[in-house]
Amino acid sequence: SPPGRAPGGAAAHTSRTRYSAEQLLVMRCYATALALAAVATVTHGHPTQAAGTAGTAESERPTARGTEFATLLGGSSPDSLVTPGVGYYAGKEIASYGPPIGTPTVWICFVGSSELTPTTTAACKDGYSPAGSKPPSTALLFTNIGGGAGAGDIEQSITPAGLSSVVSMAPTLKANGFSGVSFDMETLSGFASFDDFSQAMKYAVGNCTAAGLLTLLTTAKSGISTGALLNGGLPSVNNGRTQPWPGGTTTFATFQEDVVPLFDIYSPQCYSSGTQVGSVHDICIPFGGISYAGFSGAKHFWPSVGGKWVQSLNGADPVDTLNAESGTNFGPDITVTGYIVFNKI
Repeated sequence: SPPGRAPGGAAAHTSRTRYSAEQLLVMRCYATALALAAVATVTHGHPTQAAGTAGTAESERPTARGTEFATLLGGSSPDSLVTPGVGYYAGKEIASYGPPIGTPTVWICFVGSSELTPTTTAACKDGYSPAGSKPPSTALLFTNIGGGAGAGDIEQSITPAGLSSVVSMAPTLKANGFSGVSFDMETLSGFASFDDFSQAMKYAVGNCTAAGLLTLLTTAKSGISTGALLNGGLPSVNNGRTQPWPGGTTTFATFQEDVVPLFDIYSPQCYSSGTQVGSVHDICIPFGGISYAGFSGAKHFWPSVGGKWVQSLNGADPVDTLNAESGTNFGPDITVTGYIVFNKI
């Protein structure tokens, strides 16, 4: 992922927080959705399993691509997204970041922290643009939570406190001029179980939606198949402070079915160092061979790619290039509608 670890952001949500009308609404919608999910049958796409339906016959399970199910759980309609879209990771005080390529329609202010940061668009515009670059006036500004799987990376993990801060800050972020929140999910820490993590993530995304914020989920390539997310990383690297994915690969499939459809954009990071070039297969092949097909429920699929790869196309459209090999690399149900540039130099 884009590197960086500067701490900052909002304080964690506590039990004494007063909920806004929008937050209360999404809580009611969420409770209703869980009740309906146990009995509802949604007929779009391929059969999958929803939260709370572990024993349900396959033909009765809501599907990941079910619009009704996603909407009940707080899924937004990303009408403000321009497609094909061009995103850009703007790093803070990171000399290895190059200026944006092309004209970004989404500008992600990235530090890499377990805390939501930045929380003001002034900081996003002024402190997160390398080489003097500024976001276009028409670009949608995203803040970020989470980060990469580097050394000692507890401060970049997705945590309960971090997701609580998203809940409490969502209306303020919208009022401050943000259009969305990026969730860089590469390590986890502090969750008692998969259900604990899943409910916290749903609640965070749902509150973003209720506040009118778009949401983006980015992971290393196909997600859980990186050692850091699946196994919690090596103790010698992070001193055992991150945790393995709760429940292993089975619950990750459930996450793809139940939680991914709530996000407006899913973005696999089609790089390791950020400077790879080659075919789509070369740069995007999943770690461990795990399929991207489980992410087909996301409303938009925007791979993150290196700036050097974009330049290597010699003017060919990256979206067209990614789509030309989509069936082979991403799956027949996935259409690429944008890309995000990590311009490491």
